Order: sequence, then C-alpha cells, then structure tokens
Amino acid sequence: MKKIDDSKIYLITAVTTLAVAVILAVVAYYSILSVEPKVEQLLSAKDNISTNYKKAYLILRDPQVFAGYSYFDAEGVSVKNSLAFFDKRVYNGEEIDTNRKAYLELLLERRKKGSVLTRNTMVFFLVLSLAFWAVFVQERRSSRR
Repeated sequence: MKKIDDSKIYLITAVTTLAVAVILAVVAYYSILSVEPKVEQLLSAKDNISTNYKKAYLILRDPQVFAGYSYFDAEGVSVKNSLAFFDKRVYNGEEIDTNRKAYLELLLERRKKGSVLTRNTMVFFLVLSLAFWAVFVQERRSSRR
C-alpha cells in the first residue's frame, strides 16, 4: 500500500501561517514606528495645543486591530466614555485643553497595547510557520526513502 504524501498540506499551512505573520508584522510595526510616535509628538506640542490634540484624537479614533474600542473589557468602558466626549468636542468645534491630555494618553496606551498584542500574535504565527516548515521538510525526506 502506498504511503500518503502529506507534504502539500504542510507546505500550504506553512505558507499560510507565514503570510498571516507578515501581514500582522506590517500592521504592528506601522503602528509602532509611524502612528504612535506621531501621536506622542502631537501630544507633547507646546503651542497650538487644541489643534494638535484634535489631530492626535482623530488619529487615535481609528483603533489598532487588536485594540478595538468595541471590545468589552474593563478598560473599554473608560475608552468609550472618552470617545463620546471627544467626538462631541470635535464635532462641535470646541477646544481641547491640557486637562484632557490624560484621556488622549489613555487612548494612546490602548493603541500601544494593541500593537504589542499584534506583534506577539505575529511571533506566534511565525513560530507556527517554522514548525510547519520543519514538518514539511521532514515529510519530504521521509517520503524519498
């Protein structure tokens, strides 16, 4: 009886998990290297504070993949309250003063946590991909015998 060659399954799984890892890496490192430093720069501005805080909020309004504001957790309640407050301020064209900086920093911290979670998930899929590549190579070697 002929032995079944599972190497195609391992190859497809290895490539798929590697693709997921690459996509997650792009998302995580775009946030870590581009978005978060820009928001920190806007929040540390000394002049034109209200305008810079509004820009920072508009960037933070679009959450990081794993830091979505619709997810229910303990921090999510305070984040949702902050979103409602800032949405109203931005919509009505009201000023955002330095007293509200802590709430913007809360949103930034949520985004940073999402970036770290995305990066960790990427590492998980990368390790999984490496395991499937190893199994693929082992299967190819054993099927040649």
